[in-house]
Amino acid sequence: MILWVEQMDDDTAVSAQDEEEDESSLTARIDELEGKLVEMQILSEERLDQLMRCRADLDNLMKRSVREKEDTVKYASEKLVQKLLPVLDSLEQAAKHDEGQKVLHMQLLGVLFTEGLVPIEAVGKKFDPYRHEALFQVKKDDLEEDIVAEEIQKGYLFNSRVIRFSKVAVNKPLKAEGCK
Repeated sequence: MILWVEQMDDDTAVSAQDEEEDESSLTARIDELEGKLVEMQILSEERLDQLMRCRADLDNLMKRSVREKEDTVKYASEKLVQKLLPVLDSLEQAAKHDEGQKVLHMQLLGVLFTEGLVPIEAVGKKFDPYRHEALFQVKKDDLEEDIVAEEIQKGYLFNSRVIRFSKVAVNKPLKAEGCK
């Protein structure tokens, strides 16, 4: 009977040792799985971030594409209008001398205005390098400095975009010098 007790003690000791090994093995396995879970969560967050960025890029691309298409439609006839500007200039000069030409000039202007052509105001306005091209300077004491004194050739906007600058003369009056 003593043998049996000794054998039981050995079995219990082996069983306790197996449990400790199983427990440490399971703890190691749990730690390993928790580490993988953290890695997968980080990877998932990175992928979600990439997805959101791709979606934003796609949205921006679509918006830009729509804008570019609208601009293409809006400015499609710009080249034609630019080619017609010298004709318009000639008609304007001729209209000063003949009433029939004046009617034709006004008709052409009407058509071009409906397409988006607008003359740039120049005379009496402050010189704007984004709308005016200064050809020379004049000295007129009755005008302030940097005011357009004369328009040599009309400038035009087409749908708010400058397609030809106004060619102008800009006032630069003489400054009165003090007596010494």
